[in-house]
Amino acid sequence: MPIGQRASHIIKPKTGPEDPELLETLQEALEQTDPQDLVVVADELAARHERFAAWLAAPDSAWNLSAETWNHIARAVTVARRHAATLTEYLGQHNIALPVQELLHGEGETPQRVAGFVARLHGLDPRLRLELATGLLHFTFPEEHWLWTRWLWDVNTRTGILPLLAGSVHNLVADDVAEGYVNVGAVTAMSMRFAEGTGLLTPELTEHPRRRPFAADAFLACAYSIYLYGITSWRLSREFNRLLPTLPNMMRRLLGLPKATSSS
Repeated sequence: MPIGQRASHIIKPKTGPEDPELLETLQEALEQTDPQDLVVVADELAARHERFAAWLAAPDSAWNLSAETWNHIARAVTVARRHAATLTEYLGQHNIALPVQELLHGEGETPQRVAGFVARLHGLDPRLRLELATGLLHFTFPEEHWLWTRWLWDVNTRTGILPLLAGSVHNLVADDVAEGYVNVGAVTAMSMRFAEGTGLLTPELTEHPRRRPFAADAFLACAYSIYLYGITSWRLSREFNRLLPTLPNMMRRLLGLPKATSSS
């Protein structure tokens, strides 16, 4: 059943980080979510990590990536097909092997390496640069690095699930990319304390060594999906809501995973 039918009208129109009822309504909806949805998505992210590690974990591997592999990476780190197409076209026209090597294996602290990578990819939307940089880092070395996607925190629109869970944008505002990356990591960690009250962080997810690094990804994608369905339910008819993806498939879409071929 589409999530829009079972969790409709959970969010009021025009909600934002300062809405005093937002966390309560999100938590109520999350408590009705099947924890197994997060486990399955975490397994899929773990499988992605294994592919990324095979391509990129060795210091010299990025030099030999094929066009097909870059296309897979583009689809993995972006949400919309048009963004993936834009990124794939860019990667086909520019040799970014050296920036990737320095991002993943270079000297210096990670925030500075992220900022350096973003600065070197001229002619590409800064949000795509961040999604590529942090996607490469996180899916290659997931226990050491975190994601920064526009649905987590979009500097341009000042929206995303992180400010909603944090209750404001205050802890995410930064003077530069390096500071922004640090702030996103801190608020991501803080959001997991909120997640503990939802019942979704089961031992099957958080104590399994293969799934544990992706617990935050799965939870945040779940929370943002529920938020989107709540907003959409106010704007679309019931007939249109029935056409929306199921919750697990919306989570997959946010995380750049392929749609499930079947659902239980």
